[in-house]
Amino acid sequence: MNNKLLKKYFEFFISNNDIDNWNWYQSLKNWSHILQNIKKQCQENTEISLEECIKNGSNNKLISIEDFLERYLFMQDNGTADIGQGFIYKSKKNPHRQQIIENVKNDNTILRDILSKDNINDVDSKIKVLLDVDRNYDTVRFRFLKTLFCENFTSVDAPNKLYRLTNVLEKKLAIKIEGSPIEKHQRLMKQLKSIDKVENKEVNAYHKQIFYWELYNMLESELNLKKAVVYYGAPGTGKTYKAKQEAKKFIDRWALKNFATIKKSIIETMQFHPSISYEDFIEGIRPTKDKELELKDGVFKSFCKKAGEIEFKLWRNKAFREIAKDKNFEDITVKDIKDKEDIKAIFTNIDFSKIDENLTLQDIIEPAFFIIDEINRADLSRVFGELMYALEYRGYNGKIKTQYSYLVEEKTDSGVYFWEDEQNYFFIPHNVYIIGTMNTIDRSVDSFDFALRRRFSWEEIEPNYEVIKIELRQHGEDIANSFKALNKAIREHEFLGNDYQIGHAYALNIKNKEFENKTEAKEFLWKEFIKPLMQEYLRGLGDSKKSGELLNEFANKFGV
Repeated sequence: MNNKLLKKYFEFFISNNDIDNWNWYQSLKNWSHILQNIKKQCQENTEISLEECIKNGSNNKLISIEDFLERYLFMQDNGTADIGQGFIYKSKKNPHRQQIIENVKNDNTILRDILSKDNINDVDSKIKVLLDVDRNYDTVRFRFLKTLFCENFTSVDAPNKLYRLTNVLEKKLAIKIEGSPIEKHQRLMKQLKSIDKVENKEVNAYHKQIFYWELYNMLESELNLKKAVVYYGAPGTGKTYKAKQEAKKFIDRWALKNFATIKKSIIETMQFHPSISYEDFIEGIRPTKDKELELKDGVFKSFCKKAGEIEFKLWRNKAFREIAKDKNFEDITVKDIKDKEDIKAIFTNIDFSKIDENLTLQDIIEPAFFIIDEINRADLSRVFGELMYALEYRGYNGKIKTQYSYLVEEKTDSGVYFWEDEQNYFFIPHNVYIIGTMNTIDRSVDSFDFALRRRFSWEEIEPNYEVIKIELRQHGEDIANSFKALNKAIREHEFLGNDYQIGHAYALNIKNKEFENKTEAKEFLWKEFIKPLMQEYLRGLGDSKKSGELLNEFANKFGV
């Protein structure tokens, strides 16, 4: 078992991250303290009501059973899990949400039995009674277990993600974790049991819980499966924000995996528009201050030059060329170069004595992200040009000549990229990741031709109502429900549909504003932000009377 490497990962993670100030850490810790305090109240005083237990245990932040259950069981991102984790939906098809609340209110012993038990298996069986529904809500069960028994559970809730975590640990670190889901959690936490301090910093169970979530993402990143992805969806769903956050998280996890210092995060953003050309993006002839014409690099080519410094040096190294002959970067491991000091010297920010020798060159070269906002607003086939080929065949082995390569005659000429055999070549380095964003109402996904489309993976980003609830402390629940009702009407309307929904970012425009009541808040949102957008949506009907009627219908759905 490669337990030593696992501990090194954990120590590096703690040393290089200010986890105590992460919102997730604080939320996880607070929920655990709330549950532990309620548990203490339940054990010490059998006469006290459950509502009193909740109020006393949570410093009056939770004032009722409904409030506790709504936040703890039913809120998608309540701080015990990342957004996207499972929770119990409230819908006509699944009426159990209200049923659970009523069961707890009518029978004071259900929740008390859960919160007062000291044995994990006893608690687990009681939770199953509470969640006596058609589906098996494992993620909800583990919310209880990981906050009541934080020393024994990681922060990984969903069973499929737990399986993938243990699978990747066995595959990449030779650490085999077997047993039931509960036993797997206990055995995972046991791996780090002996660590209670890192560089004089006290370590607790919450650090370890969060580490395992980060470890999974570090070892098995889906971005590596496809280095070009497009986030698409309705306006205001946070696509560009997500792109930047994903880029930053990916780079942080790269540092953890390689025990490396981040030299300088290479993340660049460019917004496309109809006049963007190949010359802007790749290269083109431009006038100089001396009124001469000169070949100039476009934005993306300049970015690739910065990002590809390591790869350029590797391919100029004779020893490396022998190793890399007919191989991809995904096939060359640290083991292959561990005795080649001149190759290792190229990686100035990695300690080769620490890292796993089974890591590949793809793993150890610092990633760089190029974010293209509103990617579908340009003529993509014209802008990308030869990039169609370079996107599919990365690195030196996929090198190509660009439209203007013939103008570069000397190694020192402007516009030179990778000079070899008296020729100037271009390629996209292996460590470059491209994330595009697009509003599907601006222009259809069909604006991508099939050849280009298959070079990207696609992820739809939908309105996230939980963000509204969390970010808008005042009237958040009501405003989230209004957006949900409005979007349902938009999705079901014959002239609109899924692409015309209103994203949660529109609600956040009032984040720092104060309103006397929810009606005033919703009226402000409708008048200033939603109504003008809906008017644009309905303009294409060509019937002002019909448009006005529909606008009133949508206003009613929003609650104004």
